[in-house]
Amino acid sequence: MKECPICGSSKIKRDVRDTIFEYKGKKITIKQPGFYCDECGEAFYNSEDIKSTKKELADFKRKVDNLLTCKEIRRIRKKLGLTQKDASLLFGGGIRAFYKYESGEINQTKPVDLLLRLLDRGKIKIEDLLEISQEKGFTG
Repeated sequence: MKECPICGSSKIKRDVRDTIFEYKGKKITIKQPGFYCDECGEAFYNSEDIKSTKKELADFKRKVDNLLTCKEIRRIRKKLGLTQKDASLLFGGGIRAFYKYESGEINQTKPVDLLLRLLDRGKIKIEDLLEISQEKGFTG
């Protein structure tokens, strides 16, 4: 990108800058790579720029919504001895659901979040969940 499409300035440069994002009245400052125009102050992000901060922004929103973070979901899934595919089949949401939860692509539902928290705290056992799931034909 050589020229700013907003102001026409040729003072666009690649940089990493502190950028403030707001969600439900809460704010976070992240280091956001992108192209920045020093003339008008506009910022431009390509898909790699967005991908580089996707998980950080997803976790920020999850914390605001009182949901488990990507890292917490992964930790619990591994603690339960489940692959992403097995967890997706067991908890629902589609074959790639846990990949999407752990990568920050989508948020888990509140019921899935609560179930993971209960399993993590030992309030219910994964063996019981697997047994019921198999009895009812919920998994493959």
